[in-house]
Amino acid sequence: MRCLVFTGISRAIIEDILRRMVRTLELRSAHNVATAMRAEVGNCVFLTPAKLHDLERGVAGLVAEVVGKEVMSHSMFMATERYIDESEMTVVRLRLNPKCLGRVLNLLNTGILDSTEAEIIEMSYYDAK
Repeated sequence: MRCLVFTGISRAIIEDILRRMVRTLELRSAHNVATAMRAEVGNCVFLTPAKLHDLERGVAGLVAEVVGKEVMSHSMFMATERYIDESEMTVVRLRLNPKCLGRVLNLLNTGILDSTEAEIIEMSYYDAK
């Protein structure tokens, strides 16, 4: 199955989503936000603790279905006597429903400010080493 890929997600968060203790994932890193902007309700996504530059065939993770999406922007101001600094951050919150464990079969698209996509194969429990 073709999935959008979110990298650098902690193992503890992935396990909490799998156990349904956490249902919403808030993405802040630039490469994950760029990918999340393409996610729509009903899409499958793949969550992995591997970093973007370590993503390759065989990397394991969690396949989940997007059941909700929210995009927010935060503005922060910092001022001193000599200057004013403003920074903005876009945050994407995805509500997820876990489906299965999976493994990367083939990378389709990767990039820092581009969406990351891969062909994912479902793993059986006896295959998940």
